[in-house]
Amino acid sequence: MSTALATVEEPAVAPTESAPTRDRIGLNAANFFLAELTGVVMPFLAKLLAERGWRDDSIQFAAAACGLGVFLMQTPAGVLTDRVRYRRLLLAVSSLVVGVCFGLLPLAPATGWVVGPLVFVGGAAQAFFVPLLGALALGLAGHSALHRVMGENQGYNHAGNIAAALTAVVVAGWLGLLAVFYTVAVVSALAAASVFIIRPTDLKEEPGSKAQAGPGLRTLFRDQRVVVLFAAVALFHLANAPVMPLVGQYITRLGGTDTQVAAVVLVAQAVMVPVAILAGRMCHRWGRKPVFAVAFVALPVRVLLYSFTSDPWVLVALQMLDGIGAGIYGVVVTVVCADLTRERGGFNALQGLLATALAVGGVLGPLIAGPLVQHLGFAAAFQAFALVATVGAVTFLSLMPETQSATRENG
Repeated sequence: MSTALATVEEPAVAPTESAPTRDRIGLNAANFFLAELTGVVMPFLAKLLAERGWRDDSIQFAAAACGLGVFLMQTPAGVLTDRVRYRRLLLAVSSLVVGVCFGLLPLAPATGWVVGPLVFVGGAAQAFFVPLLGALALGLAGHSALHRVMGENQGYNHAGNIAAALTAVVVAGWLGLLAVFYTVAVVSALAAASVFIIRPTDLKEEPGSKAQAGPGLRTLFRDQRVVVLFAAVALFHLANAPVMPLVGQYITRLGGTDTQVAAVVLVAQAVMVPVAILAGRMCHRWGRKPVFAVAFVALPVRVLLYSFTSDPWVLVALQMLDGIGAGIYGVVVTVVCADLTRERGGFNALQGLLATALAVGGVLGPLIAGPLVQHLGFAAAFQAFALVATVGAVTFLSLMPETQSATRENG
């Protein structure tokens, strides 16, 4: 099976022309179903555990177990993606593992010794999604068209989250909360199958070559831009990672409904679809930094506003700002990785490295959120994370340079 990194031959036409229709369908379907697979699990896990009598801090510790699995596997997943030949198979297996782990949660005893390991393994398998999807996208599109194909892929990714939220509302209302987790297991099989629609012969470059392996992690960190981006992304996700399950948990404590919990995901994702498509175009026209800056600024504003309301529907409405930030992030961070590794390789390793920064937030965020909520309340927790998000925004705005080359790519 073949893939692409920094040395990939660039297509001379738009991705819709350069990538055959079958490959685009497969890649978009993979993005759609993998998003649907994970889109509503954490908010509904918080609700499931709350209904089983778990303390607020214990619920956040369970969420942290998922983040820990992602954290420990994210950089190895990126490095492995640079070298492995059977990327489609690896992505399919990862999808099935996540589906099995989350699908077993309703059947598991309500104890941390069982729930924790299941969520941990699910997080570890989920760590492979970002680098593998990015590698397949770059393999089909090349550098010059990556911004477009990522916008399209992320549009389908967020559409998958919308489908997940709508499905969760219907399934929870019809069959009950536990059925949401069984649905996740079914979707994992659809995600695995969609990967094989992509033909390996249409992917460029052979995995495992020296050019594909790229520089080591130490070499990557010698680039000041990588250091700044890593720090800013880590702060971004330290503030952002615990917020969605925290909002779902807050709505539950306020007496909210399953529909409102699902709407936490639905509203954000509905905004992310057009934002992701637009971000792919705008980061090419305006540059990466100004578009990325919008995501960094939107986050502290959103999280701070949560602390000023106790109305479940207002909490849901504020998720529109999450749609702006996350819609931009998912597209631009991959394009920036391609910029920074274009001449030296290591695209997937850098993706894995930055996803590790994301995972740091997934681990530390809930660990911090649990005690804050338990002892100081939800408002104090939101305000604390808004402060962290502000530090991340200032770091990015003041220290991160533009990564788009002076001679802009065609398209």
